[in-house]
Amino acid sequence: MKVYEDCITHSITTDSPFPIWYLMIDSGEIIGCAGLISNDFISRMDLWPWICALYIENNYRGKSLGKELLIRAKADAEKAGFNKVFLCTDHIGYYEKYGYTYIGDGYHPWGSSSRIYESNNQYNYLSN
Repeated sequence: MKVYEDCITHSITTDSPFPIWYLMIDSGEIIGCAGLISNDFISRMDLWPWICALYIENNYRGKSLGKELLIRAKADAEKAGFNKVFLCTDHIGYYEKYGYTYIGDGYHPWGSSSRIYESNNQYNYLSN
């Protein structure tokens, strides 16, 4: 938690295009979040930017809200000149619905690994 708090605090005043943090709010309550960052604690530092920390509160799941955060992050990456975004996860089946393709595994500093996905520019997010 401290890592994200520190990152968010310092991103507010930077001129860098990343990190960007997204909050989804309903009636004043945070119900979802995501980030667009330069690296998600993964060994593939040759790939970037990364969508990270995608989360939707349980009561709000099943309404395609995560999709909305993915669309926004990808659009902001494109505005910054990047035609792809990446993410790492242990989930199988979720990101594929939104045009992400598994490209291999990456390794975290704490010893575990995660699946790496790349956005597919041919996918029309608004059609699904």
